[in-house]
Amino acid sequence: MNRTILLAVMLFAAVSAKGETVSIQDHPRYGENPIYLFFEAYVQDVIGFLPKEKSDSIQNMNIQKVFGTQASEWHAVIEEKLHLSSNVDTAILDLWYRNREHFKSESGEYDPVWFSQIFTDEYMKDDSQVDVWPEGALEAAKERIKQAQSAN
Repeated sequence: MNRTILLAVMLFAAVSAKGETVSIQDHPRYGENPIYLFFEAYVQDVIGFLPKEKSDSIQNMNIQKVFGTQASEWHAVIEEKLHLSSNVDTAILDLWYRNREHFKSESGEYDPVWFSQIFTDEYMKDDSQVDVWPEGALEAAKERIKQAQSAN
């Protein structure tokens, strides 16, 4: 197993339904798509829920070597590898603020991990419309984000 992916496994311990730690290769979500692990961290960082220690750990993994990118900062590596648009952060934030009531855990807290997984699943679909902006939609999304952030 690649050293960076192994570090990611330790950083983002995948836990089975039985509460046991699972190898990334054996995890049904990440085994074939380890990039999902990093994209989920990207999403969590955009919405403000990725601990700085995890962000620093990802940066120290040198994932640009694994994914063969020109970029070296981890956000830019993910953006380059997944060909993310310059508006993807807007898509993430707009969906988070508009739908966060749906992402509450049993304790009533927002569940950014669940959101990041659902966002990743929707974004990675072949026919994804997550980051497609019909006329006026991008401006409306930016306004909703501005209002949501000022309300916090």
